[in-house]
Amino acid sequence: MAQLVLRTGPEIAEYPPRTTFGPRTLVDFEFVWLLRGSAHWQCGDHRLDLHPGTLLLARPGMRDHFRWDAERPSAHAYAHFGVADAGSLGDPDRWPLTRSLSPADPMAALCEYALWLAAGAPNPDLTRTAEVLGWLLDLFVRGPVPDDVAADAGLSPHLRRLADSVAAAWRNDGTRPLSLGELAAAAGVSPGHLSRLFRAEYSVGPVAAMELVRLARAATLLQRSNLTVAAVANACGFSSPFHFSRRFRAVYDVPPRTYRSAHATDDPHEPLTRAGVLRLARRLLADHT
Repeated sequence: MAQLVLRTGPEIAEYPPRTTFGPRTLVDFEFVWLLRGSAHWQCGDHRLDLHPGTLLLARPGMRDHFRWDAERPSAHAYAHFGVADAGSLGDPDRWPLTRSLSPADPMAALCEYALWLAAGAPNPDLTRTAEVLGWLLDLFVRGPVPDDVAADAGLSPHLRRLADSVAAAWRNDGTRPLSLGELAAAAGVSPGHLSRLFRAEYSVGPVAAMELVRLARAATLLQRSNLTVAAVANACGFSSPFHFSRRFRAVYDVPPRTYRSAHATDDPHEPLTRAGVLRLARRLLADHT
């Protein structure tokens, strides 16, 4: 991770409407994120409208100018720092200028944490704050999730549509098996085309893939709930405990009761990984589990 030298902040600056700041020439790095209001930021040919939910990284040598919200007060947080060693982050000239923040984004949480640490005056933990800003910089440069492991990386638009449609159906109507025709309609393609998509990407077909997802959810419930085997079968869309036990054993090599008693630390998603459908399954189950 990059080695940072904290110079100033994190601090909060508040502005009345129509305030301006700059031009100024930066001698170090500065993170800026809005808390209220808006701002127009200009640096050479770069012109950005900043709002809460955007993290800006200005860097040494930039000559920039802020024009704050004309209609209402604004507030932003900022932190100045030097980079003693960029490590594996590469050339700062190639780093992004902004990143979007969201409630589920670890960068948003780190921004809040850095402000919380700074509020510990008169004895703020400067070493810890520098470490937090180092984590923030690492995520800012690399992205919160590497592109090759993002939840929908490598998924075609049809497969993303399939996962989202099936997730919505299971959320609204309960988990149940879906026919090839239903899955194709969810993906917006013909049954034959969907089968070809799965043959090209995975080692199982569409219907079998959805059953693996249901079985993986069942394996998790066996490990992490007190539900009876019959209740697990029902929750995961199997017609009877007998049918569930037969299908579970075919995939996990042991019956459900044995899995619960002797495999409590096994990875319940291992069959999904083996079939190559883990990424699809994670998107499908993102708001269902």
